[in-house]
Amino acid sequence: MTPAGYILIDLHHRFGNATGVQIASSRPDAVTQILIGKTPEQLLDTVPLLFTLCGNAQASAALLACRAALGMATEPDIDSARELLVQLETLREHAWRILLDWPLFIGLAQDKTALATLLKFDAWFKRHLFRHGEAFKLDSRLDVDAAQLTNLTDALEALIDVSIFNGRLADFQALTCEAQLHDWLRRNDALPAKLLNYLYSQDWAMTGQNDIACLPKLDAEALNRQMQREDLATFTRTPHWQGRCFEVTLLNRQLSQPLISEMRSHYGNGLIVRMLARLLEVALIPFQLRQLLVQIKNDTALPINNTESNGIGLAQVQAARGLLIHRLELRQGRVHDYRIIAPTEWNFHPEGVVAQGLKQLTAQSLSDLQRQAELYINAVDPCVQYALNLTDSRNEIEAHA
Repeated sequence: MTPAGYILIDLHHRFGNATGVQIASSRPDAVTQILIGKTPEQLLDTVPLLFTLCGNAQASAALLACRAALGMATEPDIDSARELLVQLETLREHAWRILLDWPLFIGLAQDKTALATLLKFDAWFKRHLFRHGEAFKLDSRLDVDAAQLTNLTDALEALIDVSIFNGRLADFQALTCEAQLHDWLRRNDALPAKLLNYLYSQDWAMTGQNDIACLPKLDAEALNRQMQREDLATFTRTPHWQGRCFEVTLLNRQLSQPLISEMRSHYGNGLIVRMLARLLEVALIPFQLRQLLVQIKNDTALPINNTESNGIGLAQVQAARGLLIHRLELRQGRVHDYRIIAPTEWNFHPEGVVAQGLKQLTAQSLSDLQRQAELYINAVDPCVQYALNLTDSRNEIEAHA
């Protein structure tokens, strides 16, 4: 199961211009209470049952937090294998948005067949990476079939090339500037090209641009010190870093890419930059999988022993939607406290990047305003259902989705 809850977004407007945004979350805190009192082994058996969305990232974060709390050595080769599974999951989650959600914005049919095939890769990779396919246990062991994993990676790349890029994946990977992007869009009738052309035609490329910065890489010890000073219940619901709101979306991971760097110079963190960042991450993941396979095969790094854990373990994992943080405290070998800060808590913070982005919307009609808001929310991507209410200046709900 994925813990229940949803996000309620009230977008206030006047004559098509956003005038204010209110975001409230009904996501329960009770999910982590299920983990209290469990041994690390029991915890790691339970987490996959709680999270079907981004399950690999959640299980990886839980395992890393447990290992840190127990003062166990890192496992470079096995950690690379687990990171491969998180990357594979990231590709799947992005493809879900692209193949199922993007067509609806421009009146096209969804591609459920390709997605159904993509969903099978997780089990296939686990089977050829780990003994008994068990990736996220304290005693997991590698059982690598390099030839099969290479074939699977090739098949995965071929699938996204056809289903998402219409055979022009290599051309997209080579893009470094907007001029090249326009040329790719003119020559391609793939779904992403159609959606990006739609954004350009509507003059929505900069939609949602705002001043919320991407979260810098956090030192684990510094983050743990801040969390120890905070009320953890409040911090997990409305996280911040040094008193500021930040975004932790997939855009954070693509900032150094030449295409994203140039597009940001023109469009900031607006809608088209976010769409391109998702496409670019999808395009680059097969290459990253191959790099991880090489690391698994040739890893010579020495294990690092975690010391002075004091029974506290903190893990940071880059999940599909952004930074995922798990923090646990063990006492007498059992979980005394457990906290999870998902990307949604950062990105849908009442004063965060979604709130600030929606405040910038302007449109010629109510339907355009709603479409802009839906596109922007989809691009940032919550990990739960949301309800969007468009409210006029008299607080009358005019439309919802």
